[in-house]
Amino acid sequence: MKLAIITLTDQGEELARKLSSIMDRDPTVLKVDLYHKNVKQILNKIFNQYDCILGIMASGIMVRSICPLMGDKIQDPSILIMDERSNHVISLLSGHLGGGNEFATKIANILETDPVITTSTDVNHKLGIDSLARKYYMEIQPISNILGINSALVNNQEVKLAVPKKFEYLFKDKLIKNSYHLVKSSQVLEASFNDSIITLTPKKLVVGVGSRKGVSMDQVLLAINEACRFLAIPPERIDNLATAEPKKDEKGILDAANRLGVPLEVVTLDSLQNFNHPDVTESSFVRKTFGVPGICEPAALYTAGGHAKLILRKSKFNKVTVAAAISEV
Repeated sequence: MKLAIITLTDQGEELARKLSSIMDRDPTVLKVDLYHKNVKQILNKIFNQYDCILGIMASGIMVRSICPLMGDKIQDPSILIMDERSNHVISLLSGHLGGGNEFATKIANILETDPVITTSTDVNHKLGIDSLARKYYMEIQPISNILGINSALVNNQEVKLAVPKKFEYLFKDKLIKNSYHLVKSSQVLEASFNDSIITLTPKKLVVGVGSRKGVSMDQVLLAINEACRFLAIPPERIDNLATAEPKKDEKGILDAANRLGVPLEVVTLDSLQNFNHPDVTESSFVRKTFGVPGICEPAALYTAGGHAKLILRKSKFNKVTVAAAISEV
């Protein structure tokens, strides 16, 4: 998540700094930028540059400021509102596909306050089909059928979710089981109610791995499991592991890929030497030693393909570093 916080008062600015310092320790938060005053001008400039924009201000100011900027639920960032005494965190825009409800809950938990969620599926303890897609990093088509599926869920009508073998981890999700009638399928992952049918297609999810020499498989698996815990996904959701050429013979990484049953992509140093991506945090040590910006982050992004984005920045767990990226489609 890339987060912007806009404030208007001194008290709001102090709260923003406190929140930023805490979120900097969360590896799923790629950056937090703080802005003060000039709300309309700032929003005009940054609206499409962040996953989430939090305004510590009156809701009316934010509503009037974003109205000319809103496009559609696929592209718009999530917009949150919070009062300067942090009594409530309100999910205002893009609660499902944009992650607003998720982000509001995350921030509310950090500040030990109350998230305000108003979407029908959530208040009725159902997992909307668009929320399911976001949670497991999937594309959803057609968007126009979301309303029909989610309305059926809210009205306690039976929505069938056909689940192929490769997605069987969905059967372990209690909220999915509470929301859908799950059936095994040999075809595509698909939700249906009457004439409303939605197909879910997973984005390629890659975990990049780097390590000290001689790490064990258990050390690598522990790091990957920690990454999955931060991302709130099961390890079965991983499509690929990736590493760079200097680690191609590292037995612990090779054995971990075999244990997980996923391919291991080894990216050459030549491929990474001039690899540029705004999400990569360059390591001076790796650059000096191997002539590349890093191992786990660029390997994950490179393997995920063009227009990939980082969803977990480089994190170290007991001599193993991991990062995660997803493809655009």
